[in-house]
Order: sequence, then C-alpha cells, then structure tokens
Amino acid sequence: MINKLYANKIINTVLILSLLFFGLNLEAQEMKANADSLKKMVFTLASDSLKGRFPGTFEDSLTAAYIAGKLSQAGLIPLIGDSYLIPFEITLYREVCENSSVKIGGRELIAGEEFAVNPLSPEALVKGEVADATNMGMAQEKIAFLKISRDSVVFKVTGLKERGFEALLFYDSTSSNISFGKLNGAGFPIPVLSVSPGVASELIEKSGTTITISTNTRVVKAKTYNVAGITPGENRNFILAGAHYDHLGFGGTGSGSVRPGEDKIHPGADDNASGVSSVLEVARLLTVNQFGDKSEKRFAVAAFGAEERGLIGSAILADTLMKLGRLPGLMINLDMVGRLRDNKLQAGGVGTFEEADSLLAAINSNFGFDLVSTKTGSGPSDHSSFNSKKIPVLYFTTGVHSEYHTPADSAALVNINGLAKVTDFIATLITHSVTPSFNPKYIQLEESSMPSRNSFKVTLGIIPDFTYDKGDGFRIGPVSDGRPAQKAGLLEGDIIVEMGGRKIANIYDYMSALGQIKKGEIVEVCFIRDGSQKNVKIEL
Repeated sequence: MINKLYANKIINTVLILSLLFFGLNLEAQEMKANADSLKKMVFTLASDSLKGRFPGTFEDSLTAAYIAGKLSQAGLIPLIGDSYLIPFEITLYREVCENSSVKIGGRELIAGEEFAVNPLSPEALVKGEVADATNMGMAQEKIAFLKISRDSVVFKVTGLKERGFEALLFYDSTSSNISFGKLNGAGFPIPVLSVSPGVASELIEKSGTTITISTNTRVVKAKTYNVAGITPGENRNFILAGAHYDHLGFGGTGSGSVRPGEDKIHPGADDNASGVSSVLEVARLLTVNQFGDKSEKRFAVAAFGAEERGLIGSAILADTLMKLGRLPGLMINLDMVGRLRDNKLQAGGVGTFEEADSLLAAINSNFGFDLVSTKTGSGPSDHSSFNSKKIPVLYFTTGVHSEYHTPADSAALVNINGLAKVTDFIATLITHSVTPSFNPKYIQLEESSMPSRNSFKVTLGIIPDFTYDKGDGFRIGPVSDGRPAQKAGLLEGDIIVEMGGRKIANIYDYMSALGQIKKGEIVEVCFIRDGSQKNVKIEL
C-alpha cells in the first residue's frame, strides 16, 4: 500500500507539472502589467497631497476612496456588504487637555516650562508627599520621584503602582525637552509627569514636601478603513491578495519613524504604495483576462488600514471573515515590493502549505527571479493576521533599505519595471491558485521555526490584541499552538486581569509581570471570558 504522504506528493507533483506544461506559459505571457499605470498609482499614493496616509486623517480617507474607485473600475464588487469601504475605529492619539496642574506646597508650577504631563497618563487627582523611589520596597509616600530617561518610564510605572505609588515625577538629565506632544499607545496605570532641572533640584532638597497633581487627558479616536472587493459570482471559495495602504504621516515620536525628530511627510512609496499599486494592477489584469469567469474560485483584493499601528486592519478583516464563515483559501500579502535589486524576490509562508515551494518554482521558471523563501507564516505584516486563523499564506517583498520608514522613501526611488515584473508574477500565481484542483491545506509550523520577537526569559505564546485599550486588562490576540497559553486553555479574546499576583490593566502591566517570571515557574493567571472571571495555572 502506498504511503499516504508519498501519494500526496505524487499528486502535488502532477498538479505542478500540469500547471507548468498546460497553460502556464501562454497565460503568463498574455498578462503583462502596465508599467505606466503602476507608476501613476505609486506616485499618486506617495504624493505630498496625501501627507503620508496616516490612519484616521482626511488624507487617509481620500486614499481609501481612491482605492475603492480602482476596485470598481476593475470590475470587482464589494467583498462585504454593499460598499468597498469597511470602516473601523482606532485610537488616533492621546493628548493632554487644559487644567492639568502641579503644586509644590503653595506654589503652582508653570505648565510646559516646569512640568509636562505624559499623555498616556490617566485623569487623576493625587495629593501627598514625594519620595525618591530608587530604593525598593513599599511606598510610604504617594508620589515617586526618579532620575531616569523618558524611554525607561514604560518599564517603571507598573512596578511603582504595585509598590503603592499613585504618581510619578521624573527628570531626564539627557534631554532639555520636558514636553511630550501627542502620543500613541496604551495608557499608564498612574499619572506620569516630567519636570525641569530646577524642579528636580527642589524635589531633592525638599523631600517630604506635599505635592498636588491634577492630570486631565483624553483619548482621541478616529475612523479608518479596510477597502476590499471580489470578482462577481456565487462561489464562496476565493483567494485573497492584500496590501496595507497606510503609512506614518509626518512621523514623530511613537510613529515608527526611523527619524522621529524630523517633522516631515513620510511618503511611504515602497512601504506600501508599491504593494497597493501591485494588487490593484493584478485585479485589473485578472478581470480583463476574465479568469474569474473561468475558475471555480473567486479572487479578492483587500487594502488594509492601520497596519503600521499593529496590523489592526487586517486583524479586524480576518476576524470579520471568520465570523461570516468566509475566510479565503489562500492569502497573498505584498509589502514593500517596489525596490527590486539584483532580481531578488523574497517569499515567506512557504511552509504553511505543502504545494508552496513547487508552485512558486514552476511559476518562477517563466520569470527567473532569484527567489529566496522562508517557511514561517508569522511576522510583522498583514499575512500574520490570516496565518493565525490557520489560513495558508504567502508573503512577498523586495526587502528593506536605508529609506525605510523615513521621509526619503519616495516614488522616484521605486523600480517601476521591477514592480511590473513582480505584479506579473503575482497575477500568474493567482491565476493558478483559483483553479478547481488547487486546494492548499494549512500546515502548523513547529514553534522553533518561528522567529522570536522579544528578549523575555519566558513567553506565553500569544500575540497582543493591539486594538484593545480599555485599561481593564490585556486582551489576547492569536495564540500559538503548543505554547504555555494554548496548553493551559487560554483563547484569543480572553482578557488577562491578573498574572502571578500582579494586577494587569494593559500591555505594560503584562510586560512588567512577564519580566518577573522565571522559566519553569508555575503562575496563576486570572482572566475574563464572555463576562465571567476564570483562573488557570500555567507552567512557563
């Protein structure tokens, strides 16, 4: 009796050979991306008029509308509902409102000159004595004072709260700037304020002085979009090609810019006007060639919003499609495909389904890319949102460069001819992915093949849900199979409120608690599921 695995390999080989010899060459040559069209789209999306396509801005909505128009022109219909635009809400930023104040004794400090409130602080009124918090131990006073860099604050606040402090005043001797501006991120559990050198000296000299702190902050939310269309038809099976359309706006602290000090438009031509332009051109090519009418499966395109904020748009779309029972059979992600150099194209996710390597090799025989592949389907781009739903994925990029996440990532640097070649490759790949005989089965990779994204001694094997910022816990995103969280029964959507005896209000609390746990330790985790509190012990 023939081994089942061996039989499957034979079937896959026959499938790939049939693709190679019966139609691959002819159809690949018929479909040619329009380089002029690609160039126009890249230059439009990366233009100064769209101001870096920052999520939630007017320019962001203009970009989404532009993409929706292109999907309509290509003959696609809305993927969900009756609109290409699928709105969702994000936290745009946190800011300090008026009336925040600090009093030392009877003297009120000058805002902006002597103190500044970190926008991630909660609204609070704290009155008490200040103490140097360098020494460990439970607080006898309410307000902590530390000489630390502003970058270190995030690692201190949770511990200070656990020691009984209700606010933190800090002095950063490495910077003359005490202000913050608008910030992104989860809120702190206690108010955090920076102070000037003069105030720092006063606090040291007058230890035990009564201080009154009043913080007034607010969360500013905004609407952004996923934009998605699909070829007409009744069949529910489809292949999805996607690319994120958002970028960093004007950059700045917390934006992800490599040059946060430069208040300039970050055009994001390669990241990711190139990917969006490519999938839009693929949509045009496939509908012009009527492959959607000839195939059993359908073809969909999605432009994701808020990728740079933590894969928020793709995570929401994947969740929505899962609830509707409409997840794709294969997700193809294009992120930074505009800088083809030395004919090198990188492909990720080839370990998520058995046919991947053979399929790509067969198609590449017509293109001659120096194709470098990796097995993992996880990573910091939108395919990860679908991989976590156990959907086979492929991820393509031409690689990073020195202009990445800087104002220099301009349309003029995009290799248009290279982008056209990548687009032709993707169109050919999709053409054969929508055939009735192509039904990839998801393969769960061993955790050892996954790259580590942190330096903690232990991990639970979960990805944070970056869309959750209510301040009442840490909500779990995708859970990795075979890791401590999964073994203990934790599920995506559970909200951790306590871990190892430490209260968890947000991701900072979670990180702080995780950093205190040793390998092999058994930790009790308290979490909320469907409104009910549950407890579980996890061995790390």
